[in-house]
Amino acid sequence: MDGMHPTMQAVCLRQIPQGMPQAQDFELQQQPLPEVGDGQLRMQVQWLSLDPFLRAQLGGRYAVPCPPLGSIVPGYGIGTVLEDRSGRFAVGEVVSGMTGWAEQAVVDAHVVSPVDATLAPISTAVGVLGIPGLTAWAGVRHILQPKAGQTILVSTAAGAVGSVVGQLCKAAGCRVVGIAGSAEKCAIVTDEFGFDACVSYRDADFTQQLRAACPDGIDGYFDNVGGSVLEAALSLLRLHARVVLCGLSDQYNRSERPAGPNLGPVIGARAHLQGLVVYDHLAEFSQCRSELAAMIANGTLRYREHIHDGLGSAPAAFIGLLNGHNLGKALVRL
Repeated sequence: MDGMHPTMQAVCLRQIPQGMPQAQDFELQQQPLPEVGDGQLRMQVQWLSLDPFLRAQLGGRYAVPCPPLGSIVPGYGIGTVLEDRSGRFAVGEVVSGMTGWAEQAVVDAHVVSPVDATLAPISTAVGVLGIPGLTAWAGVRHILQPKAGQTILVSTAAGAVGSVVGQLCKAAGCRVVGIAGSAEKCAIVTDEFGFDACVSYRDADFTQQLRAACPDGIDGYFDNVGGSVLEAALSLLRLHARVVLCGLSDQYNRSERPAGPNLGPVIGARAHLQGLVVYDHLAEFSQCRSELAAMIANGTLRYREHIHDGLGSAPAAFIGLLNGHNLGKALVRL
């Protein structure tokens, strides 16, 4: 490190991925440390969150625009305040926000959140107590509205969002069935997260297994994938079922959209399909966080983390996440 020009490591976007991202789409670089302006703070990043929505963003199909080539790959992180020019935070405080894949980040102080290290390990601030947790909580509270005795189906049930959805519905007295991508993940879903059943969408007889797991149909479905999994779920809707449309991971790596599902069963079931965008619910974050933290403390909410070490591991870990190789919330520990 040159004393005149301090630098940091960062992962930058080398090219826009075509289909499934490749290692060569990203590049680990030394970059000059950014300057801290008024109202900003500098943080030393300790944890990075790897999230499927980044694939949609890199394809220009997300709520926020695609990052320019050569820029630091966007992503949520957690770290310690090194310098503050906002008056909001003390040096040494732990905060979370959109840091990007870098060792340090300079961010506007008003867009980062303090992390309460007494609630749970700080890594949970980008997982179960972060945006994934809020996504699950808002979808359950506002759209699924589970009632005791109902059957709720959850896709990507082993993931950071789906695992919380299922456990919240279990706590409400529902029978909960998960969909995951492997026998190993299905075992985690039932054994660790307490779902009543889980089926793998990769199995040849997936639709038959799903019907067997939901013999009386479903009262609610939380969808993170779209495509054929959504189509299979829609065929099981009971009267006045509610469907949360949250993610489209089936489409993130495709250049053209797949043929749409048949919505006939939705009409027949008088079902509600509602889109969920987590950013609409940021005002409820503190309420969500306190409820979920209390559930973690009393043992009714469990979570898993899949930790990769070193900033340089982020691209391969992200590609692994999109291929379904993660077992838990995907994180990079710097």
